[in-house]
Amino acid sequence: MTEQFISRRQRKKSGAPALVVIGGGAVICFAVAFLLFWTLGSRLAGGDGLGLPGLSRSGAKAQVAAPATATAEPVTLPLGVDLKRFRDLAYVPVKGIYVSSWGAGSSAFFPKMVALADRTEINAMVIDVKDSTGYVSYDCSVPMVRQLKLWEGRIPKPAAMMATLNEHNIFPIARIVCFNDPLLAGKKPEWAVMNKNGGIWKDNKGSSYINPYNRQVWKYLVDLAEDAANRGFREIQFDYVRFPSDGKISETFYPGKWGTMEDAIAGFLSYARGRLEKKGVWVSADVFGLTLNVKDDMGIGQRIEKVSRAVDIVCPMIYPSHYYAGAYGIKNPNAAPYDTVVYASKDASRRLDGTGCVYRPWLQDFSLSGITYGVAEVKAQIKAVEEQGFSEWLLWDPSLKYTEGALRPDESKSG
Repeated sequence: MTEQFISRRQRKKSGAPALVVIGGGAVICFAVAFLLFWTLGSRLAGGDGLGLPGLSRSGAKAQVAAPATATAEPVTLPLGVDLKRFRDLAYVPVKGIYVSSWGAGSSAFFPKMVALADRTEINAMVIDVKDSTGYVSYDCSVPMVRQLKLWEGRIPKPAAMMATLNEHNIFPIARIVCFNDPLLAGKKPEWAVMNKNGGIWKDNKGSSYINPYNRQVWKYLVDLAEDAANRGFREIQFDYVRFPSDGKISETFYPGKWGTMEDAIAGFLSYARGRLEKKGVWVSADVFGLTLNVKDDMGIGQRIEKVSRAVDIVCPMIYPSHYYAGAYGIKNPNAAPYDTVVYASKDASRRLDGTGCVYRPWLQDFSLSGITYGVAEVKAQIKAVEEQGFSEWLLWDPSLKYTEGALRPDESKSG
C-alpha cells in the first residue's frame, strides 16, 4: 500500500532512512484512514464506531445502536462503502418485542416500552410501519401514500422515536403487513384479489387482500420498506407475506397469475431483499409456525425452504395456542409451551439447514383458549428455543403487556 504514496522518482532519489520515514508515515496515514473508514461503516451498519462492535456477536446492547441521525433522505456513501458487508459485521442476536404503531407514537406508553428494554435483555422492537388496516403509520415519502391518503399520524414524530431508540441502544425493526390490505384494495381494485363471481374477494372477517402476483404491488411494498430504511430502521420484517387463508378460498381470482403461490411469495421476497440489502438493512419474514412441520406451502405460498432462501431471517409464529390438539403428539400444545416450542425448534434445525437463514421465532406472551400465560410459560418457551442452540426470539402480545418476570435483567446496568 505504501507504493500508492511514493513515486518511482522519489524511491530512486531517497536513501534507506528516507524510505523508512516515508514508509512509516504512509503506514500511519493508512491506519488512520482505515480507522475512519471502519468507523463510518460501523455506524452506517448500526454499530458503535471505533468500538468495533461488529466483530462481537455477544448481543450486548451497546452493539445494537441505530444510526445517530434519523432522516428521510438516503445516505450518500463515499468511497464505495459496501453497506451489506458492514451490515453483516454489525449483526447481533435479537431479543425483541412487538410494539404497535399506536404504542410507538404514544408519549405516555412508548417510554414504558423503552424502560422495559433498559431493565431487561430486550434489545429490539418490531414496530408497525404498515399494519393489517393498510394504513402507513406516518407521513412517508412514497408519493402514492400521499396521493391516495394511505397514512395516519399514529407515529407523529418518527425521527424523534428513532432518536430515542438509538439513545437507548434498541434495534429498530419495521413491520410491514404485505398482502392483507383492505385500504389499498378498496382504493386500487385493479391490484386486489378478486372474487371470481365479481367484485373484490373478502375473507371471513370481511377483510380484503392485494394480489401477490402483481409486481406493482411488490414495488409499492418495497418502496415503503426503503422509506423505512431511510428513516433509520435496521431491518424490514414482512408480515402477512402470504395468500389468504380464511374464507371461501375457492372463490378467489388472481388477475395476471403467472406461477405457483410459493413461487410468487419467494419471488416477492427475493425482489425485496435485492433492493433492500443495498440500503444496509436485513430482511425478515413472518410465517405460520406449522410451515416448519408440513411438507407443502399450506395453500398460502409459505414453503419454508423457499422463504428462508429468499430472506436473511425467518420468524415462524410458533405460538403453542395456535397448534391443533395432538400436534407433535401433544394432547394440548397450548398447555405444554416448553414441549411445543422444543419440537418446533427441532424442525427449524432440520428444515433451515443449509439455507443460510437465521431462525428467530415469535413466542407467545398472551393468554388464549382458557390457558393463562405468565412467567413460567414465557420462560419455558425461551428456554426451549435456547436449549436447541438458538439465541434469538421475539415476544408477541397485542395488548403490549409483556411479562417482565420472564426476562433476564440487563446485566450491563447491574451494580
